[in-house]
Amino acid sequence: MAALLLGLGGAELGARYVLGLGTPPLSVTHPTIEYMFAPNQDVQRFGNRQLYNEFGMRSVGMEEVFQPRRVLVLGDSVLNGGNQTDHADLATTLSTDDKIFFGNVSAGSWGPANMGAWIDRYGFLGADTLVVVLSSHDLRDIPTFAALDPLTHPTRMPVSALVEGVERYLPRYLPASLTATNSAPEKAPEPDATTASTSVQGEAEIRALIDRVGGGGSCACAWCSTRPVRSCRDLAAPQTRWPIT
Repeated sequence: MAALLLGLGGAELGARYVLGLGTPPLSVTHPTIEYMFAPNQDVQRFGNRQLYNEFGMRSVGMEEVFQPRRVLVLGDSVLNGGNQTDHADLATTLSTDDKIFFGNVSAGSWGPANMGAWIDRYGFLGADTLVVVLSSHDLRDIPTFAALDPLTHPTRMPVSALVEGVERYLPRYLPASLTATNSAPEKAPEPDATTASTSVQGEAEIRALIDRVGGGGSCACAWCSTRPVRSCRDLAAPQTRWPIT
């Protein structure tokens, strides 16, 4: 029994301090934004630092921003980087220098409606430019305000690092290896009236987001979809205006 307890204790310490399990970045629900990352978090996950400031942005606190120009970049998991990306390796962090601060306003599975609601709640925070990173699936990304999935958007700390590993990560790999078959993949369903209606609603949300940004006076808006982006600085250039495709 003692050996078992020692083994579990060692596994817990390894999972917590080596892998960074047990302290996931938490999400919070919001009546208009739907959900966002909880403010004021600084955790380590798989060796990568996850930093969220007082506005739930994956950026340093705004009181630390000294650059004369501010640019806010809004997006989903592509911009956020997730657990696989360290704070120092984010596109917004790499693009920031002594003259321009690039703020990272993002969360996994966010769409235009989530981004617009965040702007309504927190404003532009002194930014003179907003960059909105979108892709084609955002046409169908409409907020549902349903309960958050604890496996993808945890709202509270797990009981232990081992429990999180078993509940959150183990099921992602075991079912695939146990149930893999050589059967042909299922054919994607044909678009129906519901899909078309959702796409129309999504387009309306994108237009509404454009109107919000345009209503900010000095704020500009740069859009990208399938075009590869190497640097946020390219998107913030005054001449950069890409159509929604």
